[in-house]
Amino acid sequence: MQRVNEFVFYELAIKVHSLVDLSFDPLKYSESWLLFWNARLSVDEIYNQRALNFTTPAALRLYNAISAIVPVKWEDLMASFPAKTEDGEEEPISSWLVAEVREAAKEFETVLRTECQLMDTYFVSKKGAYSTKDLVENAHHQIPEPARSALPEQSKIDFDQAGKCIAFDVPTAAAFHLLRGTEEVIRQYYELIVPGPKKAAKKMRNWGVYIKLIEDHGGDQSVISILHHMRVVYRNPVTHPEENYTDELVQVLFGLCVSAVVLLLQATSKAKAKGGTLNFPSVGITP
Repeated sequence: MQRVNEFVFYELAIKVHSLVDLSFDPLKYSESWLLFWNARLSVDEIYNQRALNFTTPAALRLYNAISAIVPVKWEDLMASFPAKTEDGEEEPISSWLVAEVREAAKEFETVLRTECQLMDTYFVSKKGAYSTKDLVENAHHQIPEPARSALPEQSKIDFDQAGKCIAFDVPTAAAFHLLRGTEEVIRQYYELIVPGPKKAAKKMRNWGVYIKLIEDHGGDQSVISILHHMRVVYRNPVTHPEENYTDELVQVLFGLCVSAVVLLLQATSKAKAKGGTLNFPSVGITP
């Protein structure tokens, strides 16, 4: 996916249409080379930004017609200015060259009109207070520093994928990625405080078991509370095929996942500072 600047179409329209309106009067090279040069640059820019299928032959015709008058390389351009005649006048550009540019520009405009009608261009509506650009490119930045620096790489990937899904109206997929990204942080905390013999299977994906073992081994109560709420209200429904998230619900989940991740990372940091040793008054176990 590539972010595009739609203003290039406006510039393209101005510069190419100026060629359609070229005067039938003799054109002097010194007075018109910049017009041709800018129009070719504009065609170059639009093709560097996106693939245009139908207009390619017309664009090549226009590009070559301009290049027959104005060289592509700057150093060749500087050497191409025509010498003046004995009476000090500059020879005009050949009329047939100008006519070819004019006709090529007309053809390009006609074909581009059709291309634009078939182009896959959509407007992405803003979701809540989130910046669309941030959702699409760096959704994990919603997690504030310093917690973000401790975020596992897989969680960053999942939060970024969730942001794209939220931006492009795929809320159920967004919920899946948000919860998966959060689960990676849960496992990081769980691996730290639950002793080896007590651990569940490595590929276990049961939040209820995670929460129970974390609680049994003296886990942070604020972490346990938010994870229990998320499991019952948000995580379990997304696993059922008959359940679908709405835009509204997934935005609430996004905020909850950010909160849970921050709490988890803070709790992980505290546990590491204690060497991974926590108090277990309820079960009497020491790691």
